[in-house]
Amino acid sequence: MLKIATIPTTAFAQNTRIIADENKHIAVVSDPGGNASDLYKILNTHELTLKVIILTHGHLDHVGGAAELSRLTGAKIIGPSNEDSFLIESLNSQAELFGLSSSGDFTPSYVKDNDVLKLFDDYEFKVITTPGHTPGGVCYFCEKAGFLLAGDSLFAGSIGRCDFPRSNMDDLLTSLKEKILILPDDTKVLSGHGPDTTIGREKTDNPYLNGEFY
Repeated sequence: MLKIATIPTTAFAQNTRIIADENKHIAVVSDPGGNASDLYKILNTHELTLKVIILTHGHLDHVGGAAELSRLTGAKIIGPSNEDSFLIESLNSQAELFGLSSSGDFTPSYVKDNDVLKLFDDYEFKVITTPGHTPGGVCYFCEKAGFLLAGDSLFAGSIGRCDFPRSNMDDLLTSLKEKILILPDDTKVLSGHGPDTTIGREKTDNPYLNGEFY
């Protein structure tokens, strides 16, 4: 059984997730926006070997700690899709805009729609591309464990901002309605910011998806 710990990182309170198989002492970290040394300490405290770092999109608050955490642990970095390469390649410029120090350079293994990642022996993660918030944004669906790592594509009662360069509201709504809302209603949605939710709840309560706002 997988256990998931949520670690808020950066001034943006981004939800970094540590997903662990404690019986086998291995873990996956999603969207380490910062605080790499703290995440490393948590992994060591719980005697977890970090296998992989997965990224949902290329914004600094989600990937700013990836290079350092990879350096500390030797874990490879996977995702997002190649359409976000311009963001990954400009991380230092993103950091400068916020008066932050360099986050370090890295080149991830980019993913494609419907890729299946066997991140644990008994659990597979399906890649679902959800362009809109960023052009290369992705979600990761673990059907067996019943959860979706949604990044900034879907929030409880809201959706990702689309006022960034190369963002597109129509693309995001299409991505969510055609690819995400078709998942089982009891799927737990682990968003990049704020509280968790479920697919069923967002179908009925999210004003962006039920036609109330858009």
